[in-house]
Amino acid sequence: MPTFAARLHQKIVEHSPLCVGIDPSAALLKSCNLPDTPDGAFEFGKRVLEAADYRISLLKPQSAFFERFGSAGLKAVEELTTLARRREVLVLLDGKRGDIDTTGAAYAEGYFSTTTTLRVDAVTTHVYLGLAALDPFLDIAVRAEGGVFVVVRSSNPEGRELQTARMANGETVAQNLCREITLRNRKQGEGLQYIGAVVGATCDDAAATVEALPQSFILAPGVGAQGATIQDVLKRMPSARGRVLPNVSRAILANGGEVSDIRTTIRSLQDQSRELL
Repeated sequence: MPTFAARLHQKIVEHSPLCVGIDPSAALLKSCNLPDTPDGAFEFGKRVLEAADYRISLLKPQSAFFERFGSAGLKAVEELTTLARRREVLVLLDGKRGDIDTTGAAYAEGYFSTTTTLRVDAVTTHVYLGLAALDPFLDIAVRAEGGVFVVVRSSNPEGRELQTARMANGETVAQNLCREITLRNRKQGEGLQYIGAVVGATCDDAAATVEALPQSFILAPGVGAQGATIQDVLKRMPSARGRVLPNVSRAILANGGEVSDIRTTIRSLQDQSRELL
């Protein structure tokens, strides 16, 4: 199997860098005339895939909106993931997992092992326990040709104080993460590698953050409902052309919730996001 980086690069070239988020909240399902149930959540994801004709670089289901239904919700996200990957759509599960040694490895096995029922292409993670604590998770991901996106600078304003706090060596927490992620990616070779980063499209320090991650794909949340535009991504992350993925979730319903409405929105956003290549 090609590496995650190679697979994602190919999809970006084929379809555009747009990452489509699946966030089936109660309010969103209601706006689409779907029931607030696991079946409704699955149907919404399926509707988006059909609207896109399965021609997107990355599908990002938000795990929490499925987990809120318990085991039936997990079954729904499993079915959605299986459907997407069967049609060769890459799936990034937005679960923001992160823990120490054996526990972190167990999380990774749940997404990357050969026996899991929730096999995905990549997962989002957080590293409040330290990036080194995530190494067992990273080891399993790279062996499975999977990807990991580490939250470095989030799009929510509450994260700024912690992420820009200064460490004893003078680096901010975010700068330290950039350096450590890049060191790990370099061990895998030249070019883009399997450890990506989450850098909010609303962050005023995004340019410097992204520049310090030269071998990482960048997931850029904050486009749409949080106020940023794809043009903002272009302005704030000029060094990330070809590797930045603007993420749009709620805003895919800008023209309505029917398949034809979503298709119109996705095609427009893909056209705009090609400016990032």
